Formats: sequence, structure tokens, C-alpha cells
Amino acid sequence: MTQSFMRFLILLLFPTLGFCQAKLDSITLQSGKINLLAPIEFKSMSDEMWTAKYHSRKRPILVLSDEDGEVNLIADMTQLTATENQIPAFKEAQLQQLKKSRPDMTVLDEGVKTINGKKIGYFKFLTQAVDQKVFNYYFFTVVNGKILLFSFNSIEKLQKKWEHTADEIVASLKIK
Repeated sequence: MTQSFMRFLILLLFPTLGFCQAKLDSITLQSGKINLLAPIEFKSMSDEMWTAKYHSRKRPILVLSDEDGEVNLIADMTQLTATENQIPAFKEAQLQQLKKSRPDMTVLDEGVKTINGKKIGYFKFLTQAVDQKVFNYYFFTVVNGKILLFSFNSIEKLQKKWEHTADEIVASLKIK
């Protein structure tokens, strides 16, 4: 290939590659104890949208969403006590409980990894909503002896656009 043709391909692909990834910015939770990246285009979900999507469930400490409510990032401190060594067992228990309550669930990936010195359990899965499938990415760790649980989800048709961004969010998690 000629050099000018290669430059043409790079210029052609560069804008496409630039729009594939969401721009991320740092956010903090729990008085600065928790830090992670989140898409800058996400805004706090309105109470009306929260109620419509999640009914009477208590609003968690973080609820961010895209403009259409098709992609969400949620975080909440649970009252479940645990140590980091219990993360693998917690992951298995959560998966088994979800499989029982959601027979439509298709597990895509699962595991425990160390990120910024903390064990993080995670699993990715698809579930059926009323009118379409939903991509879910749960990840969790221990903060001050309690489970901190995150959920990233999008409608399935947006999974390819958002899954890598969700991986970046997980990889950015820092607990002080």
C-alpha cells in the first residue's frame, strides 16, 4: 500500500474511532472514599424516571443515566457485611440467586480481579425486559466492611457501544 493511501485510511477511520468511546470524568462518592470514572454525558436520573424504571425501590447513592434512560450507572452501599476474601463467595451467591429469579438470564462473563489493590467481583449478563434484552454489568467490592454494589446496564442494541466503557469504569474504581 502506498503511504498516501494509508494516510487516507487513518483519516477515514480516526473520526469513527473517536466517536466509539464515551468521554469519562472522575466522580467521588461517600465523602471522597470512592472514586471512579463515569461518562460525562450521564446526568443524575430524575426521580420520575427512577420511579418509572424501578418502581418503589429505594433510590441508591448514585443513579446516572444517558438522556434517554437507555444506559445507566447505579451504585449503592449495602448493609451486607463482608471481607475482601469473601468476594468470590458473594459473587457466586449473587449469581445463583439471580439465576433462580431470572431464568431468562444469559451469563456472558464472571470473575474476581484485583483493581487498584482491591478485589472486585463482577459478572456480565443479558436479561429480557418487557420489549427487549438488557445488557447488565454488576461489579462490587468491600468498603468499610460492607458490600459496595454497582450496576451498569444498557439496552442490548447499545451493548457494543458501551461495554468497553463499562470495563473502563470498573478498571478506574479506587477505594481510599
